[in-house]
Amino acid sequence: MPNLRGLADCANLLGYKVFAFVPGVSSAQAGNSGSGPFPPARRPWYNGTALTKDSGQRRIFPIFRHRLFAWASTLILASGAAPSPTPAPAPPPLSAQGAILVDGNTGQILYGKAIDQPFYPASITKIMTAYLAIRDGWNRTVQVSVAAQNQPGSSCYLRAGEVEPMSSVVTCMMLVSGNDAAWAVAETVSGSVSRFVQLMNRTAQQWGASGVHFTNPSGLPDPHHVVTARGMAIIAEHAMQNPIFQQVVATKQSTLPPDPRPRQYYNQNRLLYDYPGAVGIKIGYTVEADETIVAAARRNGVLLIAVLLHDTPAGLWPDARNLVTWGFTNFHPVAIAQRGQSEGTVELDGRTLAVRAGEDLRYLAPTGVTPAIAIRRELIAPGSAAIRAGERVGYLTVTVQGAPFAKIPLEAAESLPPPPARPRPQWWSWALGLGALVGAAAWGRGRRRRPRYRLAQSRLWR
Repeated sequence: MPNLRGLADCANLLGYKVFAFVPGVSSAQAGNSGSGPFPPARRPWYNGTALTKDSGQRRIFPIFRHRLFAWASTLILASGAAPSPTPAPAPPPLSAQGAILVDGNTGQILYGKAIDQPFYPASITKIMTAYLAIRDGWNRTVQVSVAAQNQPGSSCYLRAGEVEPMSSVVTCMMLVSGNDAAWAVAETVSGSVSRFVQLMNRTAQQWGASGVHFTNPSGLPDPHHVVTARGMAIIAEHAMQNPIFQQVVATKQSTLPPDPRPRQYYNQNRLLYDYPGAVGIKIGYTVEADETIVAAARRNGVLLIAVLLHDTPAGLWPDARNLVTWGFTNFHPVAIAQRGQSEGTVELDGRTLAVRAGEDLRYLAPTGVTPAIAIRRELIAPGSAAIRAGERVGYLTVTVQGAPFAKIPLEAAESLPPPPARPRPQWWSWALGLGALVGAAAWGRGRRRRPRYRLAQSRLWR
């Protein structure tokens, strides 16, 4: 067996970054049924298009206007014989027709079943409604319209003309799936429900939530109001990055002023009461959609998000518990990068710059498996610009088992002044040089013509 420590030293001398390589399981063996719902800041290749975050695309280090250049960093670090691959145990049987389990921090898919098949979502639609209310109208006041009061289905029992804080209306909506509250929120945020629905679909498209199309803010059945398990996982992942949203979906009890009787609301998500680590987020039901849920739980820093579509009343809660438990039991986090962790040095225009990771990154590997991980650095050439500590200078692109996994920022660990400017010739030196060339050319042309002129004169007067 070759001296791998020596190989690693050679790789470091050549500018390569050594991380890990041990033959591991394939994506299928690891329970990965496809590329995960990748967050835009990390995985811009998802669905073949550049992902965005919130309402706008993330610019790539606008201070640096020069072309990207990259080099691969492939590291090899191992000792002894590689452990034999051990795939994760089979997931539990599910009664849901569509399902997915993802790492809520990275979007890595741990399990999938019909993840791109469209289903009616029912009230898990309100995940997007609540997120947009928090993002675009959290400090507003909601005035309930007649149309909102008359919404069919589950209700918060709002009255036309009633005025309540947005925070109270959104919280009650998420606890008991009030369709009246969803309608009132949409009218308040966008001025009309139709414009709010356009905002919902535009945001879903920007996030790369494939197969998702909304026609109303509540989830009432409509032939064109459909989602996919993958798309809802992406929406839930983005929503759970918002601290206010996290607080709302973890709330167990809320109230509104009496009208005239007390109005108390209790969260219908049973996992919040009996599943260790549960943090939300929403359930739903209609006859057309049957039972649906987006569930989330956090343990030891790992956030798992499960989506179950078209489940049965008897199967919904066991399915949710068993799927999330399977994920926590059979996968363990492998640290790839930590925010502030040194990533060595890079050369920029003859200058040496220390760099560091801009975010934490972990991979969930099947228990007992060490995955093959490769890291590639993509740098943005700064040209003559000065660099400040903490400024983004590129990305770390990570592949696991040969497949793209994540992309996180690469930051400068120190400040660096611009390179010394090259001296430029003054304008007058260019003018003198040009004048000398023109004069020399004219003088030379005159000397070549004089002999012919004299010869002609001698012949004329001969």
